[in-house]
Amino acid sequence: MVISELFINLTILTSLLFLYHQFFKDATLSRKSRLNSKILIGCLSGALGIILMLYSIKITENTIIDLRQIPVMLVALYGGWVPAFVAGIMILVTRFIIGFNLSSVLAFVLLLTSTVCYVYVSSKVKNIWKATFISMIFTNIMFTILTYLLLPDGETYLIVNLFYWLVSFVGGYSSIYMIEYLRKTNLLFKEYRENAFIDPLTGLNNVRSFDKEINESIKRAKKVKEELSLLVIDIDFFKKINDTYGHPEGDAILKQVGKLLQEQAGVHAVVSRNGGEEFTVILKGSSNAEAIQKAEKVRRAIEEFAFLINKGATTIHLTVSIGVSTYPDSTQDTNELYRLADHALYEAKQDGRNRVATQ
Repeated sequence: MVISELFINLTILTSLLFLYHQFFKDATLSRKSRLNSKILIGCLSGALGIILMLYSIKITENTIIDLRQIPVMLVALYGGWVPAFVAGIMILVTRFIIGFNLSSVLAFVLLLTSTVCYVYVSSKVKNIWKATFISMIFTNIMFTILTYLLLPDGETYLIVNLFYWLVSFVGGYSSIYMIEYLRKTNLLFKEYRENAFIDPLTGLNNVRSFDKEINESIKRAKKVKEELSLLVIDIDFFKKINDTYGHPEGDAILKQVGKLLQEQAGVHAVVSRNGGEEFTVILKGSSNAEAIQKAEKVRRAIEEFAFLINKGATTIHLTVSIGVSTYPDSTQDTNELYRLADHALYEAKQDGRNRVATQ
């Protein structure tokens, strides 16, 4: 009976931890988490401890055991004292509601001393597995000492402690393993999700992100009846740079161009690398005259900049051509915005490069 009920506790613990990480993928608990997040996760941890108590093992008329301390240990190791004490208080209040007797008082002593231990260990021991081991050893020793006062039958005392030590260690370590695994999985998922919209070379928006931004900007421009300008920028003779200096140095050029564009376009502009040596800049609320002025500023900045290649040993200069289009100055059809800017870019190149053209 003791084994099966402890196993039920273990199953509930791991199942609810898994569900938490599915529903709160972006709410990873750490010492740097915001106070309200720590309190919320402390409450969720306390609720988990209470659920474990509801499925506790009744040893004597007034004595129950379960794995309620593990949720407290987990939030203490990952989030520090705030979530640990929030969870601990919730569990202790519920235990006293269940019944006030010697067993509940000893449970209070066990959880209080264990919580203090967890918080202290988490601040001193950085390795999560080592911290878990020390925390579990302390709690189980305290459990063994306190249950000696509650279980007069030596055989029952021995069996309860033997299986409690076993299941608590299995529960503690399986919980840590699951959390570490799910955290890594969620982190990779987050990175993949972010990288789906970010150009890995320059750190700018990629073409997928550009499509999303331009569509949202067009919808807003139509709704609030504001102007919207688009710059399409292409590095002049970039193939020659690649052929002369090699693709790694070409990549270094692209990174520097991307950084320059961000600096010159301004914080409210949306800068993207659409592929190869082509970049775009979305200027919300910008008239055609303002967009041309911004494009000239960008063109001059790039023309005057000394680009570093060969690990800084060589400097080269380059130029860009820029096409500009504006809604509603260039067209009333927002679907034509990119095509017109791209056509203006073609004209700039046909007219000798290193210049700005508009439609």
